Amino acid sequence: MKGSFRKYLTLIVLGAAGGAIYTLPYIKYVFYDAITNVLGISNAQSGFLLSMYAIGCVILYIPGGILSDKVSPKKAVILSLLGTAVCGLLFAFSMSYAVGLFVWLMFAFGTGFIFWSAILKAVRMVGTDEEQGRMYGVYYAANGTASAVINALALKVYGGFSNEKTGFTWALVVMCASVVICAVLLMFLLDEKGKKVEQTAEEDKFHFSDLKSVLTNPAVWLISIAFFCIYGVYSCASYFTPYLTNVIGFSETTAGYLQIVRSYVVMLIAAPIGGILVDKVFHSTLKWFSAGSFVLGVSILLVIVTGTDANGWLIAILTLIPGLFSMCLYGVMFSAMHEINIPVKTAGTAIGIASIVGYLPDMFLQTFFGQILDSNGNAGYMTIFAILTAFCFIVTVISFGLYRAYHKRAAK
Repeated sequence: MKGSFRKYLTLIVLGAAGGAIYTLPYIKYVFYDAITNVLGISNAQSGFLLSMYAIGCVILYIPGGILSDKVSPKKAVILSLLGTAVCGLLFAFSMSYAVGLFVWLMFAFGTGFIFWSAILKAVRMVGTDEEQGRMYGVYYAANGTASAVINALALKVYGGFSNEKTGFTWALVVMCASVVICAVLLMFLLDEKGKKVEQTAEEDKFHFSDLKSVLTNPAVWLISIAFFCIYGVYSCASYFTPYLTNVIGFSETTAGYLQIVRSYVVMLIAAPIGGILVDKVFHSTLKWFSAGSFVLGVSILLVIVTGTDANGWLIAILTLIPGLFSMCLYGVMFSAMHEINIPVKTAGTAIGIASIVGYLPDMFLQTFFGQILDSNGNAGYMTIFAILTAFCFIVTVISFGLYRAYHKRAAK
């Protein structure tokens, strides 16, 4: 196999692996109604599955980062993929909520422990230093494409059975099989011979001595709150799926395909668009945040104002717009860190804290929104959308304030 062909084939499989493995913990994004119906659980219980996953990820975040410097990226990626697939199959053939809670906690070990660091190191190993931009571009393109294709195949299988439980079981099998196929291919494609595995620079590692300066920096907390709101909107845009089925009247399969477009297809265009807007149009991530989050808030507000009596496909199209803009913001989120003058010495610690705060929505927001739906029925969707709109305008205010403060200081 020629070197160039093998290189890009390896990148594509790495991207597919990254897309495939996350379809399992985030399966409710596409199969929201299937999970609640088959398991016979409430919306809050459905949300708590993702809370278990997030709790595990937060606990494993720091030890996983430390361990990632000490293990082979190839072994870490393959074992993570196979372990996650086994957990997925365990859930598929048990269809028990109690087992599901355990499995979602185990998903944190498979995807949030050392997998992320290992797969990024594997991407770096594939290309030279001069090719890294191109390498990551191919990786993320393959990632979004694989997520969309795997979810679409799973939905097709799900829709092919008259029995919902059987269909959901085999949809999970399709997802797990995709993860296993990626692991097997990487056994043959990933080559670590002669490759120097980068070690995390000392200044980028977590140091408890750096905590004081970071914890007393208000900009770190403000940007962390902004990240929380951006990721909250990005992840909870999945509530448009049950809204379209339970309120507007779309079938589960059609709403699922729309969610695939909203979550994964837009990844192919939205993340690059976000980067172009930051670099070429606004010349600042914070400035783009203040404008983009305002537009995002207005797009969700449009869904609320349109109501339930309008044409169903008009409402469906309106629900796709928040997916596009939230990805444009989420895709460039961490590039805002350098604009608030975080010293290099404490950059790793600041990013660690911002990451933990930024991804907290997965820990409790899904459960909280599920409780709103359980208490208020379909009327609860408008409450959820109103909260997400408020998140957008909070980001607008914070980003505008930080931009004014730090760019004025830089000008002086």
